[in-house]
Amino acid sequence: MRQVLQGRDIKATHENITVRCPSCGRENIFNRASNLKGVLHPIDYLEVSCLFADCASPFYLSGDVINSAYEMLIYDCYELLVRKHYSYCILNLAQAFEAFFGQYLRVELLYKAFVADLRKREGDIEKLNDLLELLHWKIEKLPFNRMRHLFLCQVLHPPQPSSLRQAEGVINTLPCKAKLVLPSNDEIRNAAIFTDKRVPDLLVRLISCNVSKLRNQVVHKNAYRPTLDEVNDALKETREILFPLGQLLDVRFNDLNWYVQPRI
Repeated sequence: MRQVLQGRDIKATHENITVRCPSCGRENIFNRASNLKGVLHPIDYLEVSCLFADCASPFYLSGDVINSAYEMLIYDCYELLVRKHYSYCILNLAQAFEAFFGQYLRVELLYKAFVADLRKREGDIEKLNDLLELLHWKIEKLPFNRMRHLFLCQVLHPPQPSSLRQAEGVINTLPCKAKLVLPSNDEIRNAAIFTDKRVPDLLVRLISCNVSKLRNQVVHKNAYRPTLDEVNDALKETREILFPLGQLLDVRFNDLNWYVQPRI
């Protein structure tokens, strides 16, 4: 029986998995979307072949990370910092915010509504998939500021839908909500819905964060080159806002099963 060896020195990023072939010892870089045939979820076990034609030995990948996209985009910045790709760090951080906003909407509007339907024995996975597509279509062209407006509006104006039927109505109103004026700091801090006062403080920081402004400077015609200090400040700011928000709002994981399974 053929023995398939495990790849060595596995390093996972949002886009790629880098691993050393156990047969020839050379480093392979597998792109999740291309080389791994679109396997975008965390990999527990996947058999692959060495990308070097003179080897092509089979081995298996294991030990992938389970972090959400917004967390991976943040962690990827540390390698970019080592290579002094400061502009790409800023792009990653801005994308991390947008990925977080999108994940919040999926979890709050659809995953949790689906779980509520399951408890009533009405869970319809096909309906969920249809609404995930609808949500994607509604928000795919929204820029950073409108996604932030939309996120804040949903956080500040509960209740969230308690069924997929209700969720569909909410999703259809999303483009209009994204045009609303940002709430003031006082409105956020005085909102009665937050039992944990860390949440309004984080939302206020989100409104004033500098990452989107830096991203605009980088991508527009000026092609601004951020400094190491600017990137370190942006990275610190992003971590201090998104990591606790994901925990406090219970939207850290982009995995339906996490919300379906009972938790203590």
